[in-house]
Amino acid sequence: MRIPNPILLIFVLLICACQNKMKAPEGDFTIHGQVAGVDTLIFEKIEADKLFLIDTLYAVNGEFVAANSITSSSFFLLRTPDGEGINLLIKKGEHLEIEGSRAEWSKNYTVSGSKGSNLIYSLNQKLDLFEKEIDAIYDEAKNAQKEDFIAIQNRFNETFETHTSYLKYFIDNNPNSKSILLALFQSVKGENILNLQSDYDYYQKVDSIFSSKWPKSTHSKLLSEILSLAFAPNFSMENLNGDSVSLSDYKDQVVLIDFWASWCKPCRIANPKMVKLYSDFHEQGLEIISISLDGTPQQKTPRLDWEKAVEKDKLTWPQLSELKGWSSEIRNLYDLKSIPYTVLINSEGRVVAQDLDEMALRIKITELLQK
Repeated sequence: MRIPNPILLIFVLLICACQNKMKAPEGDFTIHGQVAGVDTLIFEKIEADKLFLIDTLYAVNGEFVAANSITSSSFFLLRTPDGEGINLLIKKGEHLEIEGSRAEWSKNYTVSGSKGSNLIYSLNQKLDLFEKEIDAIYDEAKNAQKEDFIAIQNRFNETFETHTSYLKYFIDNNPNSKSILLALFQSVKGENILNLQSDYDYYQKVDSIFSSKWPKSTHSKLLSEILSLAFAPNFSMENLNGDSVSLSDYKDQVVLIDFWASWCKPCRIANPKMVKLYSDFHEQGLEIISISLDGTPQQKTPRLDWEKAVEKDKLTWPQLSELKGWSSEIRNLYDLKSIPYTVLINSEGRVVAQDLDEMALRIKITELLQK
């Protein structure tokens, strides 16, 4: 009997394996995937304001292929009909290989053949680790003794700062990839990790990169719109003398807007501290504008109440009010939920802090006036 050549058998097996693999159709990019447990996939292009259906893919034993045309690198979502999926960043000429399992697919997959998609994968892995660390800290805090709270808070701050630094490092080191957009908007528990107020320079940096490299991108337009939200909305209303005062009158100045009302006890308690703040910082350049929410239905003489409170509390800076209580337009403009409430604006007109405690507010004002 003739014994088969083992090398020849291996060669034949390799040929069979290649022949059994699905062949992707032609296109500017191709995808070949093997995801256990899937039979149908939705492939969509991600724009700033909507998703565009590209194709519905049908898998055979979890294997699927796709191809399409693109003019520049673009974001895509590859998902199951019930929403579980992964984000991809694909550019022309790339041939992606994706493996994974439907169970927690967004955390259980690998991708090769696409630099942008690999960067997104790295971001997701870091976020997953960060969320686990944060959850562990929250769980510990639930059962912690009072004396342990400071140590737990410090560990939370350190963990948060470490991940924030990672996102900034990612943006600094990937200026040629649209994936920096996902780093900028990465969130945990519904809150952006990089904050528009405290991390404005990174929002500005990503906006500048997109405006320069991808000016026609819908994401570039979105970034510009978001940047505009960092600036304090202008308003005009009458002061105690009936004169119109606008925020724009205070251009190039550091301004603190103080929202209060004569009927608000916490506001009245806070007013002496506001008087001291004005005394300490006005000569250095701080301006304060107080806006009263007097004028509630319960008040019979709202204007008189307002005037008496201003005089009694010795509030010597501009005092404004629409005398419409919680129906004041300024409430929606600044998204007021409660009072007292303060908004600190730098000399560029940008909101840099909101509702800080007294010590934090003093530190921030000092910082702004020294610039």
